[in-house]
Amino acid sequence: MTRDVKPLSKAERDAALQVARRDRRLKPLLSARYRVVLIEPNLHDIKRPAAEDVVLGLVDYEKGRSIVALVDLDGKKVVGVEETDAHFQLSDDEQREAEELAAKDARVRTFVGRRRVNPLTRLYFPAHAAVRARSHRFAIVFLRPSASERRYAVVDLSDRKVVQVLDSLVS
Repeated sequence: MTRDVKPLSKAERDAALQVARRDRRLKPLLSARYRVVLIEPNLHDIKRPAAEDVVLGLVDYEKGRSIVALVDLDGKKVVGVEETDAHFQLSDDEQREAEELAAKDARVRTFVGRRRVNPLTRLYFPAHAAVRARSHRFAIVFLRPSASERRYAVVDLSDRKVVQVLDSLVS
């Protein structure tokens, strides 16, 4: 039997965050530098087929971890917490942060001048990242001030800074 899953309301999203903030397993993470990048209905759980749980995806910037938490809104408790090797897509907040950092960078300002940055931002995995930086979370901001001009700002979201501005993506 397929259940009708609707997008979460703002109240449901807020309630899930409140429950998560009270959980003893998540408190240390939530007091550090983290960001919730995903809050969605749990679409399928074999053990709890009728449950209307919420899945939270969190990024721990200090330790470079991705965490998944399952929140039972009816029971007002966190059912499970797992670390995952998965890298969540950038949240809207992360995209905005990367774009703002890129737009303030002197190299980007020189390239763009008075034109609009017209950014397109995606999660990025630098090929030659140092071992220390592999646990960092990166975004790449495609700078498109005209139909024919491009630059690419690599933003380290963990350190909140632009680490490189590239003329092309091909070496």
